[in-house]
Amino acid sequence: MQLSKETLNKLKNFAEINQNLLIKDGSSLTTLSSGKTVMATASVPEVFSVSEKGFGIYDLNEFLGMLSLFENPDLEFSEKYVTLTEGRTSIKYFSADQSVLTYPTKTLEMPTPEITFPLTSAVLQSIRKVAAVLKTQYVSIVGDGSTITIKVADHKNATAPAYISEIGTTDKEFNVILTVDNLKILPGDYQVEISSKKISKFSNAELTYFVACEATSTFSV
Repeated sequence: MQLSKETLNKLKNFAEINQNLLIKDGSSLTTLSSGKTVMATASVPEVFSVSEKGFGIYDLNEFLGMLSLFENPDLEFSEKYVTLTEGRTSIKYFSADQSVLTYPTKTLEMPTPEITFPLTSAVLQSIRKVAAVLKTQYVSIVGDGSTITIKVADHKNATAPAYISEIGTTDKEFNVILTVDNLKILPGDYQVEISSKKISKFSNAELTYFVACEATSTFSV
C-alpha cells in the first residue's frame, strides 16, 4: 500500500499530539496525548491490514522522516515490522511493544453538549496567529446570554490585550477556557460541541478531536 498526501498530513498532525501511534486494521487512525487532554480520530482513504495486536510506532516523527526519504514508497506490514520499498531500496521499521505506547484503549463518548456552534477555518487560523502574537496560551469561548464570542487573551490578566470574535448566538452563560497547546487541529471547518462536564468536541466529516476544558471553566447552563 501507499500513503496519500491526505493521510501523511493527518499523521503529521497526530505527531504534534503524541509521538506514539498504534495502527489497527481499517481506515481509521486514533491518537491520545500523553497528558490525556486531547484525543483525535481521523478517517483515511487507505485500508490498513496489520497484525491482530496492531502495529506500534514509538516515534511518529522518526517514521515520517523515513517515509520522506522516498518519493512514494510501498508499505508492507508484517507482524513485527513494516517494509518501506521503492525500486531497489527498502527500509524495515520494527513495531513497538504496546506496553511502551500511550494510545486510546476505548472509544470516548461525548456527553450531551449544552453548547454548539460552527467554527470556520478562518477563525481557527486567526486564533493561532493571535495567540502567537500575544504570547498567550489561553482561548476563551464566552456566552453572555445572547452572543457567543471567542476571546484570545491571558484570562488571568484583566488588562492584557484581547482578540474577540463573535461566532454565534446563545441563551446561556458560560466561560469555557482551552489552551492553545491542546488545539492542535488541522485547518478546516468544524462543528464544536461543549459539555459542562468540561469536555469539548471539534468534528467534521473526516476528523474528530476531543479536547479537555480547563478546570477554571464555568457554566451557568
